[in-house]
Amino acid sequence: MNSFPCRNAEPFAPAADTPEKRWVGASFGSAAAGYDGVAALQREVGDSLLARIRPLGLRPARVLDLGAGTGHLTGPLVSAFPEACCLAVDIAEGMLRFLRAHRPAADSIGLVVGDAEALPLADASVDLIFSNMAFQWCERLDVAFAECRRVLRPGGRLVFSTFGEDTLGELRTAWSALDGYSHVNAFSTRRSVEQSLRAQGFSKVRVEAAIVGRGYPSVMALMKELKALGARNLTRNRPRHLLGRHTLERVAEAYGRLPGMASGVTASFEVLTALVEK
Repeated sequence: MNSFPCRNAEPFAPAADTPEKRWVGASFGSAAAGYDGVAALQREVGDSLLARIRPLGLRPARVLDLGAGTGHLTGPLVSAFPEACCLAVDIAEGMLRFLRAHRPAADSIGLVVGDAEALPLADASVDLIFSNMAFQWCERLDVAFAECRRVLRPGGRLVFSTFGEDTLGELRTAWSALDGYSHVNAFSTRRSVEQSLRAQGFSKVRVEAAIVGRGYPSVMALMKELKALGARNLTRNRPRHLLGRHTLERVAEAYGRLPGMASGVTASFEVLTALVEK
């Protein structure tokens, strides 16, 4: 596996509640071994996404699994398109090492450490880009979409899922009652994702949104799951000090006071999905 440097992009000021990319790869890499055990929602969304493209009759020569992670869906992509060359790209080298060691189809997959905002691929070299729950970790979604369009051949497809703005809204609200730090990563709105896709020149743009609620035995169980997923708080305005037990108890109390939480802890995830063409 090779590591590729990011390209120079025009300067911009990232929002305080967007993740610091230099920590994203390390965080997910360290979570690789236990990721599949806690990534039920990601698997469900990815399986549904893959089911959407199977009936389309596509015959791509090259398929890119962008943000492949542990490769749960890379193998099924190989099976769905057995005549295609399949590449798995992820910013976390630890994830790709896990894929290589644990997935039966790994020998037939090209593994590349790379950044969605600076894809280490030639122009017009891919027919289908599949990306499940990865774009939310980009600093600039418009740059990532521009890169996808650049590497797609004319008529190529981009099919993806990502989290929307209402994801973990309850946890964000509970933390806001305690301090002014950002404790939950920011996520894009459905409208902003659609606008960004159109601005980059994609056609047949329609982004669908669905709210998925998941129950947890406690707020601590929710936060432990997020940490186990590698989806820890990596925002620029995150607190740089350790959070004590009293603070965590206070956020749990604030969460419990939210509407609908009297009988248990529920976390909302807004799932955005789209299939667009170059």
